[in-house]
Amino acid sequence: MEPSVETFVPSRLYSRVGWAALAGSVVCVLCGLRAPLAFIPGVLCAGTAAALFWLAARPAVRIGDTQFNIGERAIAWREVREVNTSRFLSPLVVKIQLTNARRRVLIYPGEPERIEKLLFQLRKNSQFATFDGVAYRDYWTWLSMNGSRSETPVLEQPVRMLSPEEEDEIERMYQKLKTVGRLDTRVQDSSDSSDED
Repeated sequence: MEPSVETFVPSRLYSRVGWAALAGSVVCVLCGLRAPLAFIPGVLCAGTAAALFWLAARPAVRIGDTQFNIGERAIAWREVREVNTSRFLSPLVVKIQLTNARRRVLIYPGEPERIEKLLFQLRKNSQFATFDGVAYRDYWTWLSMNGSRSETPVLEQPVRMLSPEEEDEIERMYQKLKTVGRLDTRVQDSSDSSDED
């Protein structure tokens, strides 16, 4: 990896809350010896603790000039074709599509400021990618136009107003209007029938 590498490690908050959930699970199991219904929250707390420990054990993400690493797996920036984020703010879940239809899922449980910075770095360096369906150039153009009004524009994204099919339909209608002069054929049919009378 390059010398100028920025490392994003998981937040320690996840492991602390995991230990608290594990302690709650132990208390519920002890209470379950006298009241069996207490085993239900005990199992739920244990499941929550396991999920939080799994998130706390996620590998660090290292961002460099030519590649980024998720743990030991290195991915070159030129291979990234799509970066699609989920609605989760923390942990950050990013679906990354690479060349040759390969896919990776990046899960980063960090503080909100670090999540914003990681998303910014992913979008800045993935020059051949689309971000939630928006091309690299269009995304940064939109961001520069919208940047002065918002303090944290990194998590905001342009909304795609039309699907590609709708865009094709509008283009087809426009071409028809351009050649014929109007879109509604009923107006022409009614005027033709009144001329015949």
